Amino acid sequence: MPRNHPHPLALFSLIPQNSRARAVVDHPENSHLVSRIADDEGHPGGQRGLNIGVFIGSKSRYTLATIGRCGDITVEGAGISRIQCSFEINEDNQKEIMLQDRSSNKSTQFFGNTAMPFELGRTHRHVVVDEQVNLEFGFGGVGCDLYQFRIVWHDRGKLMANLCLDYREDNPRQTRTVLDEPPTIAPSRRTTRVHTPGNPERIRYSEREIIGSGAFGEVLKVANVDSGEYLAVKRVKRPHLQSYNFVLLKREVETLSRICHRNVIEYKSAAWADEHFEIFMAFKPGNVQDLIQHDLFKKQPTAADAFLHQMLQALDYLESESIIHRDIKPENILYTPMPTPEGGLLYQLADFGLANLVADARTFAGSRIFMAPELENSPDLPQTPKMDVWSLFVTLTYALDGAGFREKPLHTTPLRIKAIQEAAAEFRQLRDMAHVDPRERATAGDMLDMLFAGEG
Repeated sequence: MPRNHPHPLALFSLIPQNSRARAVVDHPENSHLVSRIADDEGHPGGQRGLNIGVFIGSKSRYTLATIGRCGDITVEGAGISRIQCSFEINEDNQKEIMLQDRSSNKSTQFFGNTAMPFELGRTHRHVVVDEQVNLEFGFGGVGCDLYQFRIVWHDRGKLMANLCLDYREDNPRQTRTVLDEPPTIAPSRRTTRVHTPGNPERIRYSEREIIGSGAFGEVLKVANVDSGEYLAVKRVKRPHLQSYNFVLLKREVETLSRICHRNVIEYKSAAWADEHFEIFMAFKPGNVQDLIQHDLFKKQPTAADAFLHQMLQALDYLESESIIHRDIKPENILYTPMPTPEGGLLYQLADFGLANLVADARTFAGSRIFMAPELENSPDLPQTPKMDVWSLFVTLTYALDGAGFREKPLHTTPLRIKAIQEAAAEFRQLRDMAHVDPRERATAGDMLDMLFAGEG
């Protein structure tokens, strides 16, 4: 007799959509996975399905279930591979579920309105499945439709949050995860121009959450459907080709595509999408403003040393490329915990929407509290990378609340300069970053020499 309710550890169930699929549910080898599933109106017991979850005990830690003649779910038939396909947990984030086509004749595919199917030419034949995409799939035969199933999700958020894989042991001879498939084509190239995206593999994604928004548009956390990797995508409304916003977008993509440094956010690609333009970057768990809100730098003042060292390296690199960021502030510096015995955080500079080449930087840009004084006091002076050095000092002062900086009135330029000079008197080793006259202000390279023996 089937369970009256899905297994408590089931992430989702497979509901048969044709007679062959119903025969799979009825197969005696699969009876331990069968339960009754509420129908579309929520009525219990309306249909039967196969429960999928870590309780199945597949042969790989990251494999939820295999399907095929010799799979965890038995499917008999001459046209079915020993392992036709498998549901895998993304090994990197351990949050996303992927269906991998492991058939010898590529006879697994997705259907319906939610389908983001396997595509020819992709490096691997695996795609994300979730509540939004790829809810119907089939396998077997020329049309990949001899066996058809619909995926019905249970409380995925709660189950994935409590997912524990540590107790599952790999069998090295049987293990085969989504990362094991050999690539079949060369890695993709970066986009270099706004109007001609150079990435031959367009990024298909499923949205996870909004992580930022403003007048420019919004930034989303998304899952790359073809890899399971989390990305951040900056999505802005398509600007007119002759508009200033188009110039800014083009400049941002060109800047990101030409730079590469450990302490600068990793750029992936950019593309037009209907009425929007999208810039894809690596996803990071948070920014320095989050750390400030948790008083990290006040509780652990030594954490500021690593932060300063890494950001000086980023600014020194940008100067070597003749680039000014022009919007250094806590929200635009991201962090990632480092997977090393020593721990610590990797800081990366992000949001190059206002960045420009030294030779071209003329316009007023930045956030006033962190903005270098010459932008307001002497707007006709040439803009230099020393603007970013001032902004970094203000960011560090804000993080440490040097000389009570956060509580001081900062609504005018003279008041901001006064507060920064008071902080510079407290942080005497850093005072060369805070000279009002940019000609006297230190460069990032000067500060690396002075504080870190030139390392970086």
